Amino acid sequence: MKKTINYAALAVLILTGCAAASAQKKAPDYKITAIHITPFDSNTGKFEDEITASSDRSFFNDLAISLLVVVEVAGESGSFVAGRQAEITVMEGKKIKKKKTEQIGIPSDGKFFVPVWLDSPMCSEVTVTARMIGQKTVSRTIRKVPFQCGE
Repeated sequence: MKKTINYAALAVLILTGCAAASAQKKAPDYKITAIHITPFDSNTGKFEDEITASSDRSFFNDLAISLLVVVEVAGESGSFVAGRQAEITVMEGKKIKKKKTEQIGIPSDGKFFVPVWLDSPMCSEVTVTARMIGQKTVSRTIRKVPFQCGE
């Protein structure tokens, strides 16, 4: 009888803990807020100015240019939800150049940054697509950088 009461009390404690945990407020969905693209010139060893979304910068026969792509994710500061990930797909023309999926950590000051390095050379338009997966709200951003090679 005493064992039954102890088991019942333990079951109540476990169920109460589970109910309290599930009642905690889930952090709001995260959002892709920007894709930053910065060229790196292997001939000079230096980063160039960031290519902004409104820039008309293009590259022709620039075989020494690599790109640092940084995807900016906004989320509630201090929040963490397992399974929320940024999926970054980079296409060079019609071919996948790189694909990366990364768990979003704890946003500091409401931001989390996911880097992707794209090695040179690139000879077709580069399209970077970043989207959030593992949450209800769709958040997707696309950026393009023109590259061409030829005579």
